[in-house]
Amino acid sequence: MSYDVGIVGAGVMGLNLALNIAEKGFKVALYNRTFDKISEFAGKQPENLRANLQAFPTTKEFAAALKPPRKALILVQAGKATDLTIDALQEVFEKNDVIVDTGNAHFKDQSARAEKLEAAGLRFLGM
Repeated sequence: MSYDVGIVGAGVMGLNLALNIAEKGFKVALYNRTFDKISEFAGKQPENLRANLQAFPTTKEFAAALKPPRKALILVQAGKATDLTIDALQEVFEKNDVIVDTGNAHFKDQSARAEKLEAAGLRFLGM
């Protein structure tokens, strides 16, 4: 199955955004460094939502599940965690795939990330 959008991060904001998107009928791929947390979360949802949520244990499987161009929203802590997540996605994403960082980072950090990713052919939006 191909998923419309990916959510990276299993905090309150990431999980609630995933539910909101799934409730609208979109297929949502989930990834978190601790797979058990998102797998348990997806499995506990009502059947109508569970059909639109799928947890993936690796970034490779997460990326493979997304419809191209892939779209992933990152909802992890600003700073090093965001950089590590972006690096992991950059390894498995392809030209014109989109990474959206929702971490409210400093604009200079976002500009540097955008420059790096766009030079690699990826799209980046820092919020």
